[in-house]
Formats: sequence, C-alpha cells, structure tokens
Amino acid sequence: MIKFGDLQADLPTFQNTGAIKVDNVIPLKDGYKSLSGFQALSSTGLSNPAVGLFTSFSSGGSTNYAGDRTKLYQMDSSLVFQDKSKSGGYNNSTTENERDFWAFTQFGSNIIATNHADNIQKFEEGVDSAFSDLVSLKAKYIAVIRDFVVAGYTTESSTAYNQRVKWSGINNSSQWTPSQSTQSGFQDIVGSHGNLQAVVGGESFGIIFFERAIYRMDYVGTPLVFQFSKIADNVGAFSPKSVASFGNMIFFLSQDGFYKLTGGQQLTPIGNGRIDNFFFDDLSSNLDGICSAVDPNNSVVVWSYRGSGSTGTSDINNKLLIYNYAVDKWSTGSGMDLQFISSASQEAFTTLESLDVLGDLDNLPKSLDSYFYKEGIVGLAGFDSNNNFGKFIATSLNATVDTTEFEGAEGRRSTLINCRPIVDGTTNTSVTVTPISRSSQLDTISTGSSVSTKDSGDCPLRSTSRYHRLRVSVSGNFNTMSGVDIEARPEGKR
Repeated sequence: MIKFGDLQADLPTFQNTGAIKVDNVIPLKDGYKSLSGFQALSSTGLSNPAVGLFTSFSSGGSTNYAGDRTKLYQMDSSLVFQDKSKSGGYNNSTTENERDFWAFTQFGSNIIATNHADNIQKFEEGVDSAFSDLVSLKAKYIAVIRDFVVAGYTTESSTAYNQRVKWSGINNSSQWTPSQSTQSGFQDIVGSHGNLQAVVGGESFGIIFFERAIYRMDYVGTPLVFQFSKIADNVGAFSPKSVASFGNMIFFLSQDGFYKLTGGQQLTPIGNGRIDNFFFDDLSSNLDGICSAVDPNNSVVVWSYRGSGSTGTSDINNKLLIYNYAVDKWSTGSGMDLQFISSASQEAFTTLESLDVLGDLDNLPKSLDSYFYKEGIVGLAGFDSNNNFGKFIATSLNATVDTTEFEGAEGRRSTLINCRPIVDGTTNTSVTVTPISRSSQLDTISTGSSVSTKDSGDCPLRSTSRYHRLRVSVSGNFNTMSGVDIEARPEGKR
C-alpha cells in the first residue's frame, strides 16, 4: 500500500516522501479525515463585512460578540447579532490599513473591544444595554495579562505610538493614568523591529509581537511593574490577525513562514520546507485580510487568506491553511468564500424548535447526540460573503489527496492496472482516481482520465510510465483516507 504522506508542497515532486496536494481534509496521524463545509446559522447578517468575533464565558454560559466597521453586536438566543453599539456608532474606515479589525478581551464581567479608530469600548454583561467608552484612549490591540488590561499600539492626544504597550491599574480596567499606587503605566519598546502587531494575554505572562521581534512581558511588581525581555529577533507577526493561541501555544505567520511559540520561550518553525513557499506564492496582496483561529475539537489551527483564483471582493478570503499541532501535519482548504474566521461558541440548542435555524430536521448537519449542540463548545466559526455567521458543520467538502510519486517496478517502466483507495466512507461516498505520470524527471507531467471505483472498491487503470502518482478525490461524507493499494506490471527490458 502507498500511504498518503504529509503535505510537502514546497518540495519537488521527485523523491518527495509526502504529497504536493492535500485539499479539503484534516490531517490525522495516519491519513486524513473529511473537512466539513461552512454553514450559515442565521439569515440575518451584520450590516457590513465582519472584522471581529469573540466568545465570552461566565457562570451563565457563553455569549458571542462581533464587530464590523461601524457597529458592535451581541448574539441572542436565536443566533442573531443584535446591535449594541454606543450612540453614534463607530468609524473604522479612517485607519491606515486596508482592513483593520476589532480586538476583544474579557475582564471579569466586562467585554472590552478596540479598533484604534475609536476609544476603547466596554460592555458589562448583565448590566449594560450598549457599549460605551471605557477610557479616552485608542489602541489597536487588547488583552488581559495577570490582573491588568493591556493595550498595544496606542493613540493618545492624536499621537500614535506604534511601539507602545500600556496597561491599566491592577484589577481596575478603567484606571489608565500612570501611577505607582495603582501600578498602571506604559512602556515604549523602541527599536528597528517595526510596528507592534499583537498582544497575547496569559495568567502568568504576556507575549508582545512586533513585525520583526517578539517580547515577553512578566509581572515584577513596583516600581517597574512589568519587565520586558526579547525572546526572538528577526521573527515576528507578519500580519496581525495571523496570531492564534491555545493553551501554552501561540501560532503565527512571520516574514519567512509559519511558527509555533511554546511556553513563552520555545520557538519552532512549522512550515519550513513544507508549505511556506507555497503559501507566499499563492497569497494575494491583501496581507491585512489574513485571519486565524484554533479548533481544539480537531487539534488544528486554521489560517484564512485570499489566494489565487479569488473572484470575490477585496474583503473575501477563498483559501484555508490547516495545521494539526498534535501530529505536526498540514493540509489546505478551498471552495469557500469567507470574510472572517475565529474560534466561537454558540447558544445551546435545548429544543427541537431551536434547531430550525439549521434547516430541516431530517437533514441536520450533525447527529442529534453530537457535541455541537451543547452550549459552550468552542469550534471554528466565521462569516460568509453575505455577512452571515456560521460554523464548519455542513456536508464534507470534496477532498483531494495525492500519493507520493512512486515507481511501479524499481528502476523500470511499469503499467498500473488496478488500485484500491483505502477510504472509510458511507453509502453516499464517491471515490475517483486520476493517474499522473512521467517517463523521466525531465518530462512534462501527464494527467490521465479519472476513473471511478467499482462496488468492489477496485479502480481499474491503464497508465504506463516510470514515475507514477495517484490523485484520489472523494465526495460525500467519509471518516478517513489512508492510502492506495496498487497493482502494477513491469515492462520488459531490452
């Protein structure tokens, strides 16, 4: 059997021990499983394209918040986002980037949001009916580190401080005037490392991303309050929303590829020699539109970006990069036009009537005993091109996985006469195989006709060459794709 290998799109086809095409699947330790499509859960979308999504947690459950350029929203029990903007709304169209985002954090019962165009906003759950100014301060990024609200890249008195980190008083999110007694203050981390790009919070320490550097932020008490130490040079966040965190891991895109930061100190390249070059070659000029999210149910982090073949407006992404951090394997996703992705929860589906938002009960995307219907379960979510909120719970997308290039007979030409794709599917699963071959390393690649599998699982082929590769395409729901059993006949020598 030829097992499906890891996605290694950056390596040449010859002697590539992995695969150069692995699309619309989630990597597993041995093989791949299906990637569910995006399904809108509400027909009532935001007023404008989404540029922020956040889930809060409390003893009463979880609540989703969202933002577009002019409004902030709170999701109700019908999965509809209700306008909770301050009087007059917001203006996020005057900032310098093509697509600036809302950043959110939670401090106790307060939901805090910032977009750099307006003062930092707060909404106290169970108390407030609308967002309001938390403080007369603008910032691009916000997070909670220990007992402080921390803002990054601030604007104060009309002056932008692109390398400033500023924090509130201890256990006081509304106190921002520097003071020894409250421990509020700021630090300008001046250097040639570019703009501040992200602030990642934590209970013990925080991480500050610049374009070309990463700093760790540790609490040391008065008089300094926080100590800043550089943990990486010439590595940073190439795009602000490319940074995603889960547990003690932070994943991000740097100028030279994708990285993982573990425990606030161990930096590991995860895309080098595998997908970094592929991604940069495929990426459009819309760098600021890249966004990311972690799906802990599948142990994956996902990046959404605008790549080749995009036909939508400039705020629409059409490609996914998927990394399984548990098994250190990659895949791609395509065929979905999305504005924004994030990790999000949903309200509980407590009655059959509440499931109406998902469509006909006979055609639910998941079985009724699925974890998806339980309140507080966090999964991959986002907004489609119509500004509608949804999750990746629809029918499995059409999947394509290549085998590595192989010789049917060592050192000689051979004819593939039959193969059997190892796909664990259902009665609605359809599998086809396309032979791809070349007679030498200098020859152009020849793609044969696709052949459907028989009821027996066999797929008769007639492909004669020295080097072979098989492209297995699967439509319909399936559990796993493992590899392909092949039957080859060597050609005679002369």
